[in-house]
Amino acid sequence: MKDLEKGYKNFFAKRTKFPRFKKKFQRDSFRFSQGFKIDEDKQRIYLPKIGTVGYRKSRSIIGKPKNITVSREGLKWFVSIQTEFEIEPKRMINSEIGIDMGVKKFVTFSNGTFVEPVNSLKNNLKQLAKLQKKLSRQQKGSSNSKKTKAKIAKLHRRIADIRRDFLHKITTTIAKNHGIVFMEDLKVSNMSASASGIV
Repeated sequence: MKDLEKGYKNFFAKRTKFPRFKKKFQRDSFRFSQGFKIDEDKQRIYLPKIGTVGYRKSRSIIGKPKNITVSREGLKWFVSIQTEFEIEPKRMINSEIGIDMGVKKFVTFSNGTFVEPVNSLKNNLKQLAKLQKKLSRQQKGSSNSKKTKAKIAKLHRRIADIRRDFLHKITTTIAKNHGIVFMEDLKVSNMSASASGIV
């Protein structure tokens, strides 16, 4: 209900499109804002109506847990714990930089340097097309089709992980070395479509 309220507020403020119903197997996730319990030492989490489940933590929990989001990517489930804690603001770095986003070059900085795109989808497109072609020839609901679907989901996750890691590294480098960042207000999707000859 909170997400729905937020969706309508963003729509009427003309920040997003009209809220849509969630579809099965697409961005599957649900959130607990109360009733959960975390045992960090034993790496166990109690989730209401589900019970106690084990998890493998990637980092220590800092602060007071406020809510837990459980999401699925392919065949793997992830848990994200939002916490609340106070931090001391760091002194602002006295450095400015401008960023120009492009298509052939992912970003070009005002100091003359640039970053090439990672092209995670392009580099795995042949393998993805091969698996999708294989799936189209298999009988729906068969054990072989389920195995192929799992491989496709795993590949999609790998592509997303490469892209996410690429973006995290770039943004972290920018944030650590510059206090003020200037960006153009451009729709990159339109630029990409134009470069492909679609528009």
